[in-house]
Amino acid sequence: MPSHHLNDTDKGSQTLFLHSTDAVISVSDAEKIFYLNEAVYAPAGYRILIGLTNMTLPNAMYNVTSSSNNIVIAGATYTIAAGNYSADDLATALTTAINSATGGTVSFNETNSNFTFTFSSGKIINSSTLERQLGIKGQTPTASVTSYTGTNICDLGGVTNIYVRIRNLTMNNLDSKGRVNNIIASIVNNTNYGGYIFFVPPEVLYYQVSETNINHLDIQLTDQEGTVLDLNGADFNITLTIHFVKQRETSFRSSLLREIKERYKVPPSPSSPKNREPENKK
Repeated sequence: MPSHHLNDTDKGSQTLFLHSTDAVISVSDAEKIFYLNEAVYAPAGYRILIGLTNMTLPNAMYNVTSSSNNIVIAGATYTIAAGNYSADDLATALTTAINSATGGTVSFNETNSNFTFTFSSGKIINSSTLERQLGIKGQTPTASVTSYTGTNICDLGGVTNIYVRIRNLTMNNLDSKGRVNNIIASIVNNTNYGGYIFFVPPEVLYYQVSETNINHLDIQLTDQEGTVLDLNGADFNITLTIHFVKQRETSFRSSLLREIKERYKVPPSPSSPKNREPENKK
């Protein structure tokens, strides 16, 4: 029997309770592949709706990760350890990394919330994966300078949004560049580092997927920039709910065509059944 108002079929809705440690394949902390002993399938004439009911996740994500922890100065790359940094801690770590080779230091201005690089001789800041954190996004490479201050304020907020993706399902959701993606939910990270993120939406959004038979789920968590999260060994739990709906043929095109004809008073086609001369009865 239907178990939700969205389910208009005789096939009961299903709920999937997924714990990251139970995944059959662990691609990384934030990408898990679960295999289902009994596949979720939609009989002929039915379609599948899927929604993220809830999620729990510890905020164990650093604001400086292994993919955002280096800077290139005068052609040489300097790397700091991944971690959760304050502005002063980040300035100290960068100074330690670059000082012996460049004679440079990094300082933080609390009034303007920006970082300043100072060198003993002219140096070019070529690039950095820390551009957002340092407030120098779009400003590299610089000219050869003895002092350079980022024109943007620093951003040490780390992960602001967690995108939950189901990589093996096809949805019609779009990203900011207009590309189709398989993001089922965007979760706001509203807790400080070390706290717990509890996602319980006031209204679950359900999406119709193209697949009619689901025997595994490839769950991936990324940040707002599409980078797979580094959870530092933490686990997560998610609940997915599935409903079934009857497949319906769209009548949008024919309705739109009829509306256009009525608005612009387009005469019926001579071949239209209404305009055909009745055949002579023999």
